[in-house]
Amino acid sequence: MSILLRRREPLRAELNITSLLDLTLNILCVFMLVAPILEQGIDVDLPLASATQLEKQDDSVTVSLQEINERGQKIGVVFLDQRQMDRGRPFDDLRETLEQMQRTKPKLAVIIRADKDFKYDAVIHVLDVIRSAGITTLSLATQAE
Repeated sequence: MSILLRRREPLRAELNITSLLDLTLNILCVFMLVAPILEQGIDVDLPLASATQLEKQDDSVTVSLQEINERGQKIGVVFLDQRQMDRGRPFDDLRETLEQMQRTKPKLAVIIRADKDFKYDAVIHVLDVIRSAGITTLSLATQAE
């Protein structure tokens, strides 16, 4: 009769989440290590400077100026974010695209990323194009020393 009088302990519903937490923390660590290394955009060899980290805003676009070797000659190519501008008239194409974007986003900001060996004349020409498109917020990207 002693067996019948014994009280049963209530059932406990517990989840063992230790392995889930381990996995989550490992993934978080991987993202924390890899995120600063990742950089979006066209591969450009930026000049060195002692500058602070540039944060990309929602209403900003990146103009990348890259030198490529084509048939033994160095050719400058202009990109707007990931889109390559027309090689025959890159500055006109850039102006038209920026003016169109400026109409939809009045507070548009432009970040210029140019190869460190890119022609200074072309960089100045891009600055003129940006100014003529009516954009007043401008940043020059560099690589931290």
